[in-house]
Amino acid sequence: MRDWEHRLLANDPKVRAAAETTLVQGAGRSLPLLKRFLTPEHEDLHVVTFEIIRRVGPPAIPLLVDLLRHEWVSIRREAADALIDLAPHTESIQPALRRALHDEDSMVAGDAARALGALGKRANPSVSALVDTLSHEDPYVRIYAAEALASIGPGAAGTTGALAVALGDPIPGVRWAACEALASLGQAALPAVPQLIEALNDEFLYVRIFAAGALGSIGPKAQSAREALKAAATDPALRNDAEWALRQIAGGDLSTGANEPVSESEERSLSVRPTIQTGNPPVDWDPASGRNIAWSVELGNQTYGRPVVAGDAVYVGTDNARHLNPDFQEDAGVLMAFHTTDGKFLWQDVTPRVERGLREFLLPSTTGTPYVEGNRLYYVTAECQLRCLDAHSGTAVWELDMCGRLGVFPHEATNSDVLPVGDLLMVSTSNGQNEGHTRVPSPRAPSLIAVDKRSGDVVWRAIGAGGQVLHGQWSSPVAADVNGRVQVLFGGGDGWLRAYDAASGHEIWRFDGNPKDARWLPRPGVFSRSIIIASPVFADGRVFIAMGMSPGHDNGPSLMHAISPNGQGDVTESRLLWTSRDVGRVVGTPIVKDGLLYVADLGGTIHCLDAATGGQVWKHETNEPIWGSILLAGDRLYVGNVGGTMTVLRAGRQKQLLAEIEMDAAIYSAPAVIGDALYLATAKRLYFISTTPAR
Repeated sequence: MRDWEHRLLANDPKVRAAAETTLVQGAGRSLPLLKRFLTPEHEDLHVVTFEIIRRVGPPAIPLLVDLLRHEWVSIRREAADALIDLAPHTESIQPALRRALHDEDSMVAGDAARALGALGKRANPSVSALVDTLSHEDPYVRIYAAEALASIGPGAAGTTGALAVALGDPIPGVRWAACEALASLGQAALPAVPQLIEALNDEFLYVRIFAAGALGSIGPKAQSAREALKAAATDPALRNDAEWALRQIAGGDLSTGANEPVSESEERSLSVRPTIQTGNPPVDWDPASGRNIAWSVELGNQTYGRPVVAGDAVYVGTDNARHLNPDFQEDAGVLMAFHTTDGKFLWQDVTPRVERGLREFLLPSTTGTPYVEGNRLYYVTAECQLRCLDAHSGTAVWELDMCGRLGVFPHEATNSDVLPVGDLLMVSTSNGQNEGHTRVPSPRAPSLIAVDKRSGDVVWRAIGAGGQVLHGQWSSPVAADVNGRVQVLFGGGDGWLRAYDAASGHEIWRFDGNPKDARWLPRPGVFSRSIIIASPVFADGRVFIAMGMSPGHDNGPSLMHAISPNGQGDVTESRLLWTSRDVGRVVGTPIVKDGLLYVADLGGTIHCLDAATGGQVWKHETNEPIWGSILLAGDRLYVGNVGGTMTVLRAGRQKQLLAEIEMDAAIYSAPAVIGDALYLATAKRLYFISTTPAR
């Protein structure tokens, strides 16, 4: 016991990793030991113990069921949360999950509802218990109960009355979750039509949108809702869903996947701006002594944004932990601007939380990368708005609220870099699943939009993954000039890569990055159906995509593909060039140079692959997860990890380690290189790194 404790808490990450792997591989044989770690005298082992239990997977279910009765609330919370991702193997333990719905702790009860919801139609035996939970005192337990009923679908047909009552709940999230559940019932929801018509006038947008969807799902029998839906269609945010519902009621076209131009077509100049990283940045600096650090400034507590340098300013997205505006102390996403030479603070743009009936569901940190052109700066806020600012003063020019205008329901975070193509700006909307992770509540909202940079008007929208999003959509689009035609490449939350015509938004081709028989298993160490988070890469006439998953699900086996972009329709079989199974789950965008592809995964491994064949050339272990923090400048590869280590390698077929530099905090993004200097953001600070003094 003591030996295992020392190994799991060792300072050497390799020792810790080896101990964890041994316990995971021991599976059932390790469980009695893991249970002994969950005692008061071993509290320092609790976090790593549950990480190991999650990696053990289904064999750990009996232990987790036992832990649902633990006297410590923290243990019960961890057990309930772990069971969510073990569906469908949790089907037989529904009695234990139903008991947990009555736990005195609302987080345990809520996660028990989520675990039942993860079972989908298999949770039919628990319908009655979930209906009872619709009256729970905690509103978010009620939300998860309604979302679980939505995932069960027609098998919950007897719940129409209870869900109609829930449409009158004082909490908007409960009301729209009830709409979701009614939508899943189809014609069985007919008795709730009067309440759904009333919900079309709800104060909160999402209730109105999901009510329209529920009425459409009832179909032709919802004739009495036609006039109310026609009135709702005059609201731009409701138009798509209301018109879809009217078509459903009329028995018309059932399609929801069309891409829609929304403004008059005009002659547009479309060109792809090349990105070239040059210079000779340092490989030697030390935050502790200040060696080769010209200046550094404090950011927030959790900085995920990548620095961008334009003119005399460097811009970076972060959170509001510094409270630079004394009048605004709440959590919020922030975009900060500093002077490049001395780090002097210039201005910040704060995005207060928007009251949409959501609790604090969205990450309050600006994660996307801004785009600067002349005196205009464009970026996606933490609240799902595309903003145009004056780059010199931070003054607002225009704003597009993708939720309020387009009905987007972002999941957990909004993230997109801004891609310029001529006069258009392409951004992901982050449309995704509901809070309970059971279904996509806004399947007719766009996944990708093109916006006129001068006015903020939407030029075209692409639904893309629609209702098939597995979790969230956090990839950023990329432009590729393929034989004189500009394609916009976008990795979807369903694991499909789609190519759109940049001018019209019409889909050109699509590629499924998942095997047809792959299942969604969002837990560590197992192969799962995956989404695309890293941006695709277009180089040497090929498109490269890395499959991945939210870092919260840790690393596991995954796939990397190379595709020819010269196709139409479904090119999954016809245009695949190669697939590599050597790379784990990827969040950071790969890089291609001189016939070599560099990619880093959530296991902390940097891979060099042959770009023509996918064969592995070399790999390097950093021992901590790697997110989006990859930069190739000249012949140097800079890769940061969440342990705060910046690894510098020489690019090429022979692996050469140049430096390993310990920073003050986690590194979630790539540095910006300007000449012979780096601008590097850790989770807490922005550094200007240079071997020559700033001028």
